[in-house]
Amino acid sequence: MAAYNEEYTRLLSEKKLLGKAQIPEMAPLFGTDKMLEMDEDYEYLRYMYPKITREILSLIEDECDKMEYQGSPMFDIYPDRTTFRLRAKKILDICMQKNPEQFPKDNPLLRDLVEVLLYHEILFRRNRYRNRKRLYF
Repeated sequence: MAAYNEEYTRLLSEKKLLGKAQIPEMAPLFGTDKMLEMDEDYEYLRYMYPKITREILSLIEDECDKMEYQGSPMFDIYPDRTTFRLRAKKILDICMQKNPEQFPKDNPLLRDLVEVLLYHEILFRRNRYRNRKRLYF
């Protein structure tokens, strides 16, 4: 365990470990490095999104943070579409309040974009939850 902590500290100081998904004080398990690599790829590709999409995504992440708990509808086997459509509408309303000139009212394409980004974020979190649960529990 001490050798792992020293290696982790060394890599962290060399900036070779990036992203939020670091798991200190735990022994490395088979497949953990692939999960960290996937998280880093995901973060980098999200950085490449257009500015307006990143603004929407930050609100989506905040909303998903509120839903990320044991027994959440986010982790249901068959999530309810209506629940997530209402969440997407709530996020879009917040976007319209913050920047009314960038987010026109009654734009079906923008509504669809918010929904797709929400579903993608939920899919990512469900996958991350299952993989980490499988590895550590």
